[in-house]
Amino acid sequence: QHPLLDELLAEFVTPSGVRYADLAMDRGKLDRYLSVVQSVSPTELASWTRNQRYAFWINTYNAHILALIAANYPVESIRDLGGAVFGQVWDLELIPMGAHNPDGSGDNLSFGDIEHEILRPDFQDARVHAAINCASESCPPLLPEAFVADRLDTQLTGVMEAFLGDPSRNLIDRASGHLQLSSIFDWFAEDFELEEGSVQAYVARHGGLESTDWLSDAKLSYLDYSWALNDAGGAGE
Repeated sequence: QHPLLDELLAEFVTPSGVRYADLAMDRGKLDRYLSVVQSVSPTELASWTRNQRYAFWINTYNAHILALIAANYPVESIRDLGGAVFGQVWDLELIPMGAHNPDGSGDNLSFGDIEHEILRPDFQDARVHAAINCASESCPPLLPEAFVADRLDTQLTGVMEAFLGDPSRNLIDRASGHLQLSSIFDWFAEDFELEEGSVQAYVARHGGLESTDWLSDAKLSYLDYSWALNDAGGAGE
């Protein structure tokens, strides 16, 4: 049920972002939660239901992103934590869960490993792109509660509908017949097309729109992506 993460997210996640300044000074719950997830063995994980495993990996990704930012705060962008010497931050082997490495190497996991080698291929659900958070302004907002198996489908549907319905991240304009979507729908177009045949069809099904007949002919373009930190400052700011 991920109670520690649930409490943590309720405390530090706001509608305007994450209170990283406060989290950086009070990491107790986060560190305890990381210790719990990092102690789960592959054998134990394999005994869980699909939804339990799915929620586990989403939460594990998001919690380690929070830990990375908290450990390096203040920082202007998560992309600043990689750099020319070490490569993209998504490729850094920062997560001490090598027993779960899909390549069998035992090496620490990277965020890319969790996203591209576990979440996407194992669960094949494009809603995951609205569930994992990359600590950036244009990312789908971090849900202020943990993902849990018994409500997972409702949570995933909710975050995708909220993401598509957020005009600061996706512009769906019937009057002009134009879809200006997050670059996420461009970067991972194959995931959305695999499920619905096209990005437009995916929006029609998951956008929570009253009228969708016009979407098949809608003009599609993608918005610039802001990698600025999704920082809500601290309680005293």
